[in-house]
Amino acid sequence: MAYPDVVALLRTYLLPIVDPVEVVSRVPLPRPDQLVQIRRVGGTELRPVRDQPRVDVFCWAATDPAAWTLADLVRRSVHALAGTVLLGPTVYRVDETLGPRSLDDPPTGTPRVWMTFSVSVRADDAIAR
Repeated sequence: MAYPDVVALLRTYLLPIVDPVEVVSRVPLPRPDQLVQIRRVGGTELRPVRDQPRVDVFCWAATDPAAWTLADLVRRSVHALAGTVLLGPTVYRVDETLGPRSLDDPPTGTPRVWMTFSVSVRADDAIAR
């Protein structure tokens, strides 16, 4: 079965929203001062044609207020996907499984906000035959 790559779709969707902040799936070295990282951390399929990936989003910035402002923009933008086709496939719903919380970057102490979403998306070609 082939489900949409939700990390890639979210990255493409968020790039113009948070521009000039970089949106990545892997943290580059050196890490920019401001950064959004999206990573799939699990999820479940909802047969016959839905995938519900669980996605962590990390937002780095130079100060706590800047990290929270970036995280709020990302949070509102991800929630706005529910009931749309803005990612390409239909997004049925977006659930916030863990709300935003401070979790400073361990190696550097840089302000970072972390949140987790479940995004239910349609995958037309995922029907098992």
